[in-house]
Amino acid sequence: MNPSLKDFSNHLRAARVAKNLSQRDLSKLAGVPQSHISKIESNQVDLRLSSLAALANALDLEVALVPRKAMPAVQSISRQAARATLAPPPAVTEEMRSLQNKLRELQTKLPARPELDAARKAYAALKPLPLDNSALEQIRRINQTLRRNTEQWSAVTEATKQMTMLHNRLVHPTSAHGPLVEAKPAYSLDEDDE
Repeated sequence: MNPSLKDFSNHLRAARVAKNLSQRDLSKLAGVPQSHISKIESNQVDLRLSSLAALANALDLEVALVPRKAMPAVQSISRQAARATLAPPPAVTEEMRSLQNKLRELQTKLPARPELDAARKAYAALKPLPLDNSALEQIRRINQTLRRNTEQWSAVTEATKQMTMLHNRLVHPTSAHGPLVEAKPAYSLDEDDE
C-alpha cells in the first residue's frame, strides 16, 4: 500500500482511541465494517473517499484539502485545539493556584509596583494555555523563585521571566524538523531603492 497513507491511517486510529471508541463502536457510528476499519488502520487497504467521510464524521473530524504551504498553520491550530480539550493534571492545577495566590498576596502588600504588574500579565498569558506534566517542574521553579525574598523584587522579575519563557515554549513548540528558526521580515527596505 501507499506509504504516504500510513501517517493518515495512524491519525485516524489516534482519533478513534482519543474518543475512547473500539473499532466495533466506530463501525456502528460510521456504517463502515469493522474489518475494513482494521485494514484501514493497519494500512492494508486503500481508503475510499466515502469511507473516509463516514469515519471522519463519526470521529467529529472534518475532511479538507489544504494547500501545502498552509499545513504548518493548520497543524499548529490542530495541536492547540487538541491540547485545550485536556484538563491539566491535579499537580499542575495546584501549582498554578499556588502561583496565583502568591501574586495576590504581593498585590495586597504593594499594589503599585511595575514588576508585579508584569508578573500578573505573564501569569494571565500563561493561565489559559494547556499545561501538562511537562510544564510542572518549571511552574514549581517559578513558585520557588517567588518564595524567595520578594522585598528585593528581583525574585518577582525572575519569576516573570520564567513565566514568559514557559509561555513561549508552549505557544511556539519546536517542530519535528528541529528548533524554530528566527523569523524573517515579510519585506525589507533597501537604501538603494527609490
